[in-house]
Amino acid sequence: MPQGSPFVDSKKLLRCLVINRYQETSIRFVEFDAFKLWEYLMNTKHGLKVSDPRLCLWVHEDEYGDHASVFERAGDVEPVNRIVVDLFDGEYGFSQTITRYARDTETPRVVEILRSHMPSELSTSDDCNIDVIPGRVVQQSGYRADRGMLMGLQG
Repeated sequence: MPQGSPFVDSKKLLRCLVINRYQETSIRFVEFDAFKLWEYLMNTKHGLKVSDPRLCLWVHEDEYGDHASVFERAGDVEPVNRIVVDLFDGEYGFSQTITRYARDTETPRVVEILRSHMPSELSTSDDCNIDVIPGRVVQQSGYRADRGMLMGLQG
């Protein structure tokens, strides 16, 4: 991949616990900038509880491999894939890119769920491309702050 590729760039994520009404839990990775809106939607639209957000950094598998000894000292590491969905809407003449992150073992299920949220004729056509980019998430090992994390403007 070229050096300036958006697929190689690292990304700040929040790793959090999601609890449904049956008290079943799952782990989600959400882009830092979108977290507050995503959390609001999970709470109000889906009735899910979001807790324990932890700052982490997603890095491409190659970048991780080149600097593994540094990343391993920074905190907990787990395999997490970047899922990039490129869609072209021929009727309106524009494309859209959607990015999600999922644990390596959960990636096939997440891709299946993403496909279920689009018309079937689109999900199997050349107008839909889904790339899974392997990477690792490095979770910050400890916080030194006494307050909640600053995630944009408050209030």
